[in-house]
Amino acid sequence: MNWRRHFIEAATLIIAAVICAVVSNAIASRERKVTLSPTRPAGSAQRAAPTLPAGSGQRAAGGPPPTATTSVDLPRQPENTTTRQPKNGTTRQPTARQPVTDNQQPTDRFPPHPDKPYVEIHGDDVAWLHSKGVLFLDARRTSVYEQGHIAGARPYSVWESDVDEKVNKLFAERGDPRDQALPIVIYCSGGDCEDSHMLAQKLWGIQFNNVYVYKDGFPDWEKRGGAIHKGSNP
Repeated sequence: MNWRRHFIEAATLIIAAVICAVVSNAIASRERKVTLSPTRPAGSAQRAAPTLPAGSGQRAAGGPPPTATTSVDLPRQPENTTTRQPKNGTTRQPTARQPVTDNQQPTDRFPPHPDKPYVEIHGDDVAWLHSKGVLFLDARRTSVYEQGHIAGARPYSVWESDVDEKVNKLFAERGDPRDQALPIVIYCSGGDCEDSHMLAQKLWGIQFNNVYVYKDGFPDWEKRGGAIHKGSNP
């Protein structure tokens, strides 16, 4: 039958033409490629391209790519910027600390010791007795005393001729047994200095039985920053 042969030949030509078209489209340049789009049915409405707002950066045909725009959100400022004030508008003041009062008497802490001519003491005890107004005696020479001495101390140098006279006057000043029981602090130059011990022996010999020797003497007092006077007056 000739129609069958013609049909086969026609189909072969169609297939060959399609193959040639596909091969040509593959090796052709980008601009010359044929876009194969599906056939729309008759009567179907074509979808309209969406309308973009003006300035939306739509890319024009053949033009450069649109510039990307980044939107930065700034931090929101608080609406109410007023500073809160205390309701009563007052400031609480710190409570003043009351000073500690030391009511202890010198004889409470340093009682008489009639069996001993003197007792050696050191810086802290000396400072406490000085703060209580206890009598201080300087056993160094008067010339050294005038260069600097513990504030309030009297010059009672054991190497000078008037020392016995000064001791007797002190006894007359403190003739009452209660006054003789009050502490007396004697000092000299500290270290190997024995002047304060010699003066303490003199006082004990006339019934002063509450005498103390500042062992480290004036150099230690000066190092501690104690009150110092200069001149011939206490």
